[in-house]
Amino acid sequence: MTKSRGFKKAERRPFSSVLQDIFNWLAIKASAKQTISGMVIVFSKHKGNEAPDKVAAALQLIRDFDPVRYRRVVRDLKRIWVTTIAGAAGRFVNSTSTCEFDERFVLGEYTTTEQVAGAIVHEATHARLHQWGIGYEQELRDRVERVCMRRELAFAAKLPEGESIRRWVEARQERSDYSNAEFSAREIAGARDALLQLDAPAWLADMMVSVMRWRHRRVLGRKDAERASDQPN
Repeated sequence: MTKSRGFKKAERRPFSSVLQDIFNWLAIKASAKQTISGMVIVFSKHKGNEAPDKVAAALQLIRDFDPVRYRRVVRDLKRIWVTTIAGAAGRFVNSTSTCEFDERFVLGEYTTTEQVAGAIVHEATHARLHQWGIGYEQELRDRVERVCMRRELAFAAKLPEGESIRRWVEARQERSDYSNAEFSAREIAGARDALLQLDAPAWLADMMVSVMRWRHRRVLGRKDAERASDQPN
């Protein structure tokens, strides 16, 4: 059978990715929720309201100083989920249109409400780019991240106390490695603390990190072998 012109066969998602989406859906269903001006904030019902209150304050900051951007945020994101993430302060999950934040970032002693607001703007920009059909493949990742950081800086310029956002963005702009290998390495580096944050026993956290490192080495070894085989004899 010949393929119809103009249609591209959809890539099959890895089973592990589908399984992760199911796990996240169940976790969201079991979590507490607040709706703030059309935005659903998801959080652990066992850890109080401090995290959703800070996210709500950040949303209000966006609404007060950049109402046009606020309307885009509410339109482009389905929910904001304060959870536990290994190796990242936040991320956008396109399969569920969810902005996820690590609760340690949101509740960090030195994390300002302005920084949380800037992070929301950043992840909402990822959502907008995804809607425009711009992917997050390794070769595009640096450019995509810099677009999102520019949006953060544009938002910071509208705030009377936007300096903390500017400093935070400038620190991240110095990092230039957005490769799959670097993402995996950062996830592994933060996995043990994330598991302990979720009340996992230390022995289980250590075992899972060891498995993650083993799999990471296998992937890197396989890629090295593939590159070697591509070299001319």
